[in-house]
Amino acid sequence: MLFSIEPKHSLRDIFNRKEEVSTFQKALQSERLIILDGLRRIGKTSLLKAVLEEFDGYHVFIDCRAYFRNNLIDAEAFDKALIKGIEKTLKLGKLKKILKSISGLSFGGFGISIEDKGQETSLAEVLKNIDEALKGKRFILAFDEAQNLRFYRKGGKDLLNLFAYTYDNLRNFVIVLTGSEIGLLHDFLGIDDPDAPLFGRYLSEIRLQRFSQDKSLEFLRKGFEELAIDVSEKVLERVVDELDGIVGYLSMYGYIYYKGNQVDALERTKEQAKKLVAKELGALIKRSMNYGYVLKAVSLHINRFSQIRTYIENNFGSISDPTLSKILNTLVKQSFLEQEYVDGVKRYSIPDPVVEYVCREMKVK
Repeated sequence: MLFSIEPKHSLRDIFNRKEEVSTFQKALQSERLIILDGLRRIGKTSLLKAVLEEFDGYHVFIDCRAYFRNNLIDAEAFDKALIKGIEKTLKLGKLKKILKSISGLSFGGFGISIEDKGQETSLAEVLKNIDEALKGKRFILAFDEAQNLRFYRKGGKDLLNLFAYTYDNLRNFVIVLTGSEIGLLHDFLGIDDPDAPLFGRYLSEIRLQRFSQDKSLEFLRKGFEELAIDVSEKVLERVVDELDGIVGYLSMYGYIYYKGNQVDALERTKEQAKKLVAKELGALIKRSMNYGYVLKAVSLHINRFSQIRTYIENNFGSISDPTLSKILNTLVKQSFLEQEYVDGVKRYSIPDPVVEYVCREMKVK
């Protein structure tokens, strides 16, 4: 169903992503480290799950958000989930023989107890054994919203070392990472940082873009056609004008309409979406009100550095240039803002229309 509000699990329900799906499928067969990124609610998780569901190989999927607590990744819970995921996958087909050698699990630093040996071996050694048994089949380790892994133990370095070992030594393994906070994910991986474990490795990046206006309308038409519901073109055009081409919002609208809220489906969608966004922004602003001040300014189309600084100082108090620069750079890395040069001047914008609504209405002081 196109309008399902949970992530899709079948390629039949993935709309207008043939090129991205094809690129991703080819990358899974030829690349070692893949990033699938784009704005929040753009469809990354759906595309990842749908492709993996039909992939001729093995995979483990970990949603990193599930282990993010009190501004840290719960390392023990994360380790346990990863190892359990591998254990579950080992039960498939010819990999059972590897599973038989694993009698127990311990979760400090990915330790795994080996039957009758009374000792522990690292996860890297177990992955090596799996790699040797794969005989050309690929094994995908997929981490959704992987920018959160920078909060795993000491900056996620243990995981980065594991990824680097896997990349260098295990030819049948592929690491797939998705991220909504694109800049932070790149910073975490440190591909261009000489001091980072993954420095110099080739990264295959697939970025999902929002739908065009025409494709957004086509998505809504097909979704309602699937449900045998007739909705006027005028109504659909207004929905696309309000929600843009972000498939998560369009799906939410279709689902709410389908559930019987036809008269006020758009307003209900916006209110529900605003609650999601407000929660995300609340966690951000709790760190510093400066994020709220900057987002408020940009939502009012005050979009140049000097203009933003003047707006903040006139309404909330002084802010230094280095502080403002740091706040803007962080918001860009977290994909709350985009930047572009117009006539040689850097300008900022909010790419998500619901984020813009919420920031415009936000009470900051």
